[in-house]
Amino acid sequence: MRTVLKILLRPQYFLLMLFVASLIVVFSAWLPNLHLVTTAVVSHTLTFPQKTKLLLSLFGSLQTNFTLPSLFITFMTAILSGMQVSLLAYYLGKRAKAQKAMGMSFVGVISSMLGIGCASCGSVVLTSLFGLGSAATVLAILPFKGQEFGFIGVGLLLFANIWLVRKIEQPSVCEI
Repeated sequence: MRTVLKILLRPQYFLLMLFVASLIVVFSAWLPNLHLVTTAVVSHTLTFPQKTKLLLSLFGSLQTNFTLPSLFITFMTAILSGMQVSLLAYYLGKRAKAQKAMGMSFVGVISSMLGIGCASCGSVVLTSLFGLGSAATVLAILPFKGQEFGFIGVGLLLFANIWLVRKIEQPSVCEI
């Protein structure tokens, strides 16, 4: 824990963590309305303030469309992914070999992103990948309607963060 605080209290790593976490929250809020987002952004009839107001209003979907477990998964994924990227950036700056750490981070982020979704459609990412009919069938079989992926992903991210902190704390020299 001390190592994480030491790293994240450095402004560049703290800002990197906030940036990555913010991107994930924005992705989670905008993905269900991706067509609306792209239409608004490229629209020539909307002014910049109107576009901004519309895009910011979509963050209300986090409160209205997401269940409490979905919000938990979303924000834990965002925070842990931000921490993972910051710790990995620090680690890469200090060490040359980090292939395992990058692989574990990637698996955790992807798995937890599969569990992000609102109350009405379940996993937004799964429905985007497989289509609404196929994803709905698969999600209906699962006891938590797809949120299992999110909880597994959060667990993997937590494990990846702990593993990476242990790698950071290891000395740079070989043990005799």
